[in-house]
Amino acid sequence: MLDKHSIFEARYRAFGSNSTGWNRVCVVPLNLFTDDTSGNRSKKWNKFESWSMVPAGLPLEDPNKRENTFLVCLHNRLSAIQMLENIVDDLRELENGVVMYDAVYQESVLVIAPLNFITADNMEHAQI
Repeated sequence: MLDKHSIFEARYRAFGSNSTGWNRVCVVPLNLFTDDTSGNRSKKWNKFESWSMVPAGLPLEDPNKRENTFLVCLHNRLSAIQMLENIVDDLRELENGVVMYDAVYQESVLVIAPLNFITADNMEHAQI
């Protein structure tokens, strides 16, 4: 759970381009989506498991737009659960905060991206 103390601690540990060591904080909750896709019209051949993410908190007309959906990983031999094991460490790091460069502010910012929820079809949710 993201609380006031963890945000303060993450901001204090962050090293920015300014002399005080404090950065702007951007909180971007994420929604993950997993599904099986196919390179063919039927899902019988050339199946792929995929994970994608969408920033939460977008206006209702924006989450399903292509420019707001980001591919996390895709594989034709691993299951969604096997791929999730590999991205959990990155998700935890994002929840704790990562210092990144922001082109709008022209400085380093602390990005905190907690996982909001995981969406999937019924078969994928049964596996998770």
